[in-house]
Amino acid sequence: MDQPAPSIKTRIEKEVLDVIIDGLRSGDLSVDNAREVAHQTLTTLERIEKHEESLIDFYKNLAQKYPVFSLLYTRIKDEIVKAKELGAHRQALAAIDAGNIDEAHKIASMAINQSAHEATNN
Repeated sequence: MDQPAPSIKTRIEKEVLDVIIDGLRSGDLSVDNAREVAHQTLTTLERIEKHEESLIDFYKNLAQKYPVFSLLYTRIKDEIVKAKELGAHRQALAAIDAGNIDEAHKIASMAINQSAHEATNN
């Protein structure tokens, strides 16, 4: 069975976190710069979430006017709600933003190990 493509938020979280970690390891990114990037990323993710809420409202109104859209509304709403769950990448970005680089590294390492384990078992 095909796995759904990751949401744009999940992709942003993972890709930015990967670059932050690589930049910190190589010395190309200072801790202060990593914190700033993490903060900017979290702010952007909040804006994306607000936009998603307006999408849910659109589909809800459509389904209320035209019941044939109820299934589509439910599917979209469920996808967006699931994507809102605080994932490991977002937790790691929040830890970096708070200046807790060691905690962010632990969170990211656990997420990488879990992803590798899931990929092996699927």
